[in-house]
Amino acid sequence: MKKLIFSLIYLLSFSAYAATEASANKGEKWNGSSLSNEVISQVQQAKSTYKQCVYTEAQKKGYTKIDTRVATDAIMKQCEPSLGKIRAIFIKAGVPAISTDRFLKKTRVDLTRSILKSLMFAEATRKAGAL
Repeated sequence: MKKLIFSLIYLLSFSAYAATEASANKGEKWNGSSLSNEVISQVQQAKSTYKQCVYTEAQKKGYTKIDTRVATDAIMKQCEPSLGKIRAIFIKAGVPAISTDRFLKKTRVDLTRSILKSLMFAEATRKAGAL
């Protein structure tokens, strides 16, 4: 009997919470196509700067002496402030934080994979004696 009452109370409180959240976020729907061309160009420029930072950092000779995964992590951490600029542009434009963070995570992961692949390839060629 206690389990039934507890379950009923839990279910009612959860549904009340869900209804409150739905009504609170009702007017805050964001439309992705509402970004101006200026904001889009600022984001593209900042993303290009981030990529350039990563590729420039990856070409430094010190990273060839350490493990590729450690080197990739160090490279990405060196250029992390550039992602903060992209975040600031999005937040200033009124993009929700969750969408902004999703975009930044995708950008970071894509570039991390690319750099890791290139560093692993360079390490394999060095070990094979090609360079």
